[in-house]
Amino acid sequence: MKTQSKRSSDPIPGHMPIEAEGPPVGDQDTFSAMGNMEAQRVRCYAALAGADAVAIGLGLLIANLLYLGGWSSVHGTTMLSVLLPIYFWIAAINGSYNAQVLRDPRVGAFKAIRAIVFAGAAMLIIAYSFKVGAAFSRWIFWTGMVSAVGLLIVGRLVLGRILLRSLGGAPFSTVVVVDGIDWQAEPDSIVINAEQIGFDPLTEDPLQYHKLATRVARADRVLIACRDEKIVAWAHVLKSMAVDGEILAPDVDRIGMIGVSRYQSHRTLVVSAGPLHLRARIIKRLFDIFVSASALLVLSPLMVVLFLMIRFESPGPVLFRQQRIGRDNTLFMMLKFRSMFNDQSDASASVLTTRTDSRVTRVGQFIRRNSLDELPQLINVLRGDMSMVGPRPHALSAKAAEQLYWEIDARYRHRHAVKPGVTGLAQVRGFRGATVHAADLTNRLSSDLEYLREWSMSKDLWILFRTIFVIRHDNAF
Repeated sequence: MKTQSKRSSDPIPGHMPIEAEGPPVGDQDTFSAMGNMEAQRVRCYAALAGADAVAIGLGLLIANLLYLGGWSSVHGTTMLSVLLPIYFWIAAINGSYNAQVLRDPRVGAFKAIRAIVFAGAAMLIIAYSFKVGAAFSRWIFWTGMVSAVGLLIVGRLVLGRILLRSLGGAPFSTVVVVDGIDWQAEPDSIVINAEQIGFDPLTEDPLQYHKLATRVARADRVLIACRDEKIVAWAHVLKSMAVDGEILAPDVDRIGMIGVSRYQSHRTLVVSAGPLHLRARIIKRLFDIFVSASALLVLSPLMVVLFLMIRFESPGPVLFRQQRIGRDNTLFMMLKFRSMFNDQSDASASVLTTRTDSRVTRVGQFIRRNSLDELPQLINVLRGDMSMVGPRPHALSAKAAEQLYWEIDARYRHRHAVKPGVTGLAQVRGFRGATVHAADLTNRLSSDLEYLREWSMSKDLWILFRTIFVIRHDNAF
C-alpha cells in the first residue's frame, strides 16, 4: 500500500499528531541513567579489550627484555602483531566481551585465558606451516605467553571488579511497570505506574504504545506486576518491544512463556527476548550505515533526476512524509518521493491505492512500478529510523479486509521488535502491494515473524541480494 500527503495529519480520527515526549519531570536523572546503561556497557567492553591488548603486549615485550635486553626486538613485536588479531577474533567468538563477564570477572578471566591459549596454538601452527625460524624464538614465545596469561588474569579480575562497581553492581537496567496492584518497590528500583502514565495494555491506540515506549524501550529488562486478567494483554505488549520482558505473576499457559527467571525474591515468567541484542544490533547498524551511505552516493544522480521530474510535473513538495510504526512501536516520519497529486494524497492510508488510481501522477506511476519512490528511505536508514532489512513499516490506519492490521492477528505488533526495513523477507517472497484480503496481511506477518526468529547477518545479505530481482513487481502500483 502506497499513500502520501503533503503534511502529517491525524493517523486515526480523534487523535492528534505525536509530540516530542520524555520521562516525567523529576525522573530525568533516573531515565537518563537507564538510557546510558547500554553505552556504559560498550565502554566497559572497550576498556576490557584495551586492558587485554596491554596485558598481551607487555607479556611479549617483557620476554623481549629478559631474553634480548631490549623491549623492541623483532622477535616479540612480530609475535605480537600476529597474536593480537587472532586473540581478538577468538575472544569475540567465545564471548569474552559480553554481559556475563561484566557480572562475574572470574568468568571474564577464564574466557580470556581460553582465547589466548587458542591464539597461541594458532600462531604455532602458522609458524610451523611457513617454516618460520630466525624470526621466531621459542623462548620468547613461551615466556611471553606465560607472562601474558598472568597479566590477563590480574587485569580481568581487578578491572572487572572496578567496572562492575562503576555499573552499580548490575550491568543491566531494570524497570518494573505496576498495573493495578500494590507493589512494594525496593529503594533502587525504577518503577512506573501504568495508570499514572495513562497506558492500558488492552489499548489499540498506537499513540499510547508510543507513550509507553518513550519510558521503557531503553531499558534492558522490563517486568510487569499486574492482575491475572491482564497477563495476556501485557504479554502481547512486551513481545512487540526489543526488551527482555517478564511478568511478575503466577504460572499461566496462555502467554507464550519462553523461560523462568527471578527478580529479587520473586519468580518471573519470561515472555519475550529482544531478537537482536547489543552485539547483533551494533553489527547490523554498522552494516546499515555503510550500505545506505554508499547507496546514497551511487544513486544521487538518479535521485536528482527524479527530484526534477516530480518538481516539473505537479506542484507541491517532492518528498512525502508519513507517520509509520517503527521499532518498539514508536512512530517516525518515513520519507518517499511524492507519487500522487499533492492535493489528493491520503495521509491516513485509509484508501487503498488501485492499479489505475487517478490520484497517481504519470511520474508517480513510473517510480512506484519500479520501486524508485522508496529511495529516500535510505535517509531514514542513515538516520537510524529504519534498517536496510526488516519488516516493512505500515501506516497507522492501514487495513486489510476493512480491518486494521492488529485487529486481524493479535501477533501483529510482535513484528515491531526490530527496526522496519527498506526491504524484507515478505517482499522478496512476493507479499507486497495492496492488502485487499486478510490473507494479504497474514502472509506478510508470517514472513516477518520468521525473520525475527531466524535473524542472521547472512540472511540480511541474502534478502538484499534477492531484492534485486523483485524491484519491479506486478503488485507495485
